[in-house]
Amino acid sequence: MNSTIKKLTYLSAVVGVCASIGVQAAPGISYNYAGLQFVEQDIDDYHCDQDGLRLNGSMELNSDFFAVGSYSDVSGRGCGSETISAGIGYRTVFGADSSLYGTVSAEHMSPDGGNSDSGLIAAVGLRGFINNNLEAKVELAHHTVYDGNTVLGGGVAYWFAPQFAVTGDVGFGSEASEFGVGLRMNF
Repeated sequence: MNSTIKKLTYLSAVVGVCASIGVQAAPGISYNYAGLQFVEQDIDDYHCDQDGLRLNGSMELNSDFFAVGSYSDVSGRGCGSETISAGIGYRTVFGADSSLYGTVSAEHMSPDGGNSDSGLIAAVGLRGFINNNLEAKVELAHHTVYDGNTVLGGGVAYWFAPQFAVTGDVGFGSEASEFGVGLRMNF
């Protein structure tokens, strides 16, 4: 519990410093980004609460397709895990400041105590700006790893500088739920 509070305190300090830099106009919806988040997960079947860091990103391949990937290392009281995923997505314009997207990814999860498993993730979502500096998203994803987990997620990104945002995400799943806070950088 102490390490969780310490991690949240450090992350809050970084977010506070970055947010005080000043507000500028945000860029348009970009699929060229890298992000780092502190995530807290609740796994139902194992009565497990775990937390740690997740690195995620996306890179445009052309005007329609993009690559996605993530790596997370979360620890818990004897129930942590390490997860890596990589995939491809397709996007299309949905209004002036938003896009509709779909992704298919391969995922591999290795729990600290137990056998690892691999599977697929299929997701659809909508990303868009709700004002000049605030981007929001909603996503429905199904993970086939282990017993499967269907997650309804959402998130916001507050762009405090043209290339940098503070992010917050939440996901409510059939087998696991999570929330995350962090930073994102467009490139």
